[in-house]
Amino acid sequence: MPSPSKRQTLKSILATYSLGLVATFTAMTPGIALADKWPEKPVRIVVPFAPGGSNDIIARRLGDNLRQSLGQPFLIENKPGAGSVVGANYVAKSAPDGYTTLFVSGSLATTAGAQKTPYDTKTAFEPITTVAEAPFVLLTREGFPAKNVKELIAYAKANPGKINYGTAGVGDNAQLMSELLSQQVGIKMQAVPYKGISPAQLDLVAGRIDIIFTTIASIKGTAADNLPKIAFTGATRDPDFPNIPTIKEQTGLDYVVTIWWGVFGPSGMNRHARDTLNAHIKKAVATPEFTKFLDTLGARPATSTPDELRALLNKDVDRWTATAQAIGIREK
Repeated sequence: MPSPSKRQTLKSILATYSLGLVATFTAMTPGIALADKWPEKPVRIVVPFAPGGSNDIIARRLGDNLRQSLGQPFLIENKPGAGSVVGANYVAKSAPDGYTTLFVSGSLATTAGAQKTPYDTKTAFEPITTVAEAPFVLLTREGFPAKNVKELIAYAKANPGKINYGTAGVGDNAQLMSELLSQQVGIKMQAVPYKGISPAQLDLVAGRIDIIFTTIASIKGTAADNLPKIAFTGATRDPDFPNIPTIKEQTGLDYVVTIWWGVFGPSGMNRHARDTLNAHIKKAVATPEFTKFLDTLGARPATSTPDELRALLNKDVDRWTATAQAIGIREK
């Protein structure tokens, strides 16, 4: 039998070997050992827009709910610029440990469709869940001859290029939506870009432009809210405006466009963190208080699985890329 000193030496060797195996396993599988403890510190929610807009407002409300349910601060960081590219790029290049997330609207897809980005939108992010969605509304100036979408199409065909529509800038939602409709029905309208949607809406009120696609949240409490609303862009009628039919309903076109808001992490995000966030966000959004809050923005609760959000993002990127290429604001 080995001597006591040799037995002690053998135990030391085995202990060292075991520790080495644990260290190697932990290094090969980052996050597994600590996954069930997430979050252990504050989580950043990057909003790629300035404070005060719908992305910022919803993110802050959601962050408050997550702080209460997960016991850690969820800190909002506004990183505006380049149509969401600055903030999105920051998250795409962050550590995938679950402590840096992105709260963004469908502009993540429209921006990817309209311009080259420093990241691949389809692969740079780990989808977590959608949070809410809302249709767009098609407004016209007072006195515009078309009272519905069929009449607008007929007027545009009789007067090619005469209809002016407002946008918040080249390649924004309003432009891509207007051009998608134009492509589907074979009409030509003229884009008038502004530095933001608010000045475009003011010019619509003044009668300087003819139509605009915008959201109920954008016009609520403004003079534009009193302008004729001739259609919504959702799959079904907006419950707050049951007498206003959708574009799809009026034309039979497969034209459904909504603005959605969702949460993403960097690609390869810690799965436990992703799944925990998915569950807690769904729980928060399902509360009557959150539903009432979204209603003030003209939005509705809409959560998803990570795979469903990925499919939605990819579909929108493809659609807006094709639309942007067709009107020449992006190279093919």
